[in-house]
Amino acid sequence: MNDLNILIEQMAADISNRALRLDDIRLRLFLEWLNAHTSKVRAATGSEEQSLQLFQMDIAFIREGNLEEHLKTGLKTWFESLSMKGMLGEYHLILDEIAWWRDLDARRLTMILRSEAGKLALPAPVPQAQVRGANV
Repeated sequence: MNDLNILIEQMAADISNRALRLDDIRLRLFLEWLNAHTSKVRAATGSEEQSLQLFQMDIAFIREGNLEEHLKTGLKTWFESLSMKGMLGEYHLILDEIAWWRDLDARRLTMILRSEAGKLALPAPVPQAQVRGANV
């Protein structure tokens, strides 16, 4: 194994270990952020690599399964697709995000969860074509 592969392995293990120390709610929200973030990076760079759309499952299932290995494998694949500068930048950004979720106070977390629940409760917008053609 060359030095770059060792570095990638260590970074993926570090991220996985820190993420799995989050409580279930924070872990779910972090994984949602990570999925969205990797999709945006992939789109911005035009990369053919897949984003980390690996975490669309229930947290109870995640905790029972082998999330750590799943996360490490996904991160390693993603990091390998980035330049050295991009990889190191993403590593630090992800660690900062984990720390942000870890340090988020309960009041703000509750506000985020209520906002998220409110978004789910909103009715789907009616397409403008239907609004214009309605007989009122």
